[in-house]
Amino acid sequence: MRKPRGLLWVAILAPVILAMGCNKVTPENYDKIQNQMTVAQVEQILGKGTEQSGGGLALGDLNVSAKTVTWASGDKSITVTFANDKVVMKTKKGL
Repeated sequence: MRKPRGLLWVAILAPVILAMGCNKVTPENYDKIQNQMTVAQVEQILGKGTEQSGGGLALGDLNVSAKTVTWASGDKSITVTFANDKVVMKTKKGL
């Protein structure tokens, strides 16, 4: 019995083509990120990132949290630092 080779190629290539079309680490998306945006707003642009570091501090009534999240694709990356879940800094590499 002969197996349908066309379906095999579709199964192999479809994820690759979809991944290429879904690259969100672009100069255009980097430019969309603005200070004071929330984590959710940045994730709407770039998708879910990888948290590099994070922490929190409480002094009396003052609570501060900070984290750094990176989105990468090959040698390109966007790193965003959040303080109290708002953008305070962004950097790019390879864009």
